[in-house]
Amino acid sequence: MKGVISRRRRSTEGRLGSLEKARLVLGAIADGSRDPYEGYREVYGIYLDSSGAVEELKPLFRLPDIYPDGPIHVDDEFRRTIIAAAVDWLQNNPGLPTAGPV
Repeated sequence: MKGVISRRRRSTEGRLGSLEKARLVLGAIADGSRDPYEGYREVYGIYLDSSGAVEELKPLFRLPDIYPDGPIHVDDEFRRTIIAAAVDWLQNNPGLPTAGPV
């Protein structure tokens, strides 16, 4: 029989799961194995699916002249900006805590 899991723990585990998914996508963007536009849209989808609970991702959606909810002009400058943002985010968020008992 499964134990009861608190709402807080479920929320924490969901947030950490979303962070890990985003980390994998951002790593793929940074190492060149993922298209920057597709990866950026995927990370934005992860952020929206979490109802904005993954605060750590917010800086990625406040980049100059890039509006994730609007039309995006995909050119070399956009790609460079997204790759640089992915690398920066990964450097500033080196490790993720694990979900422990809450």
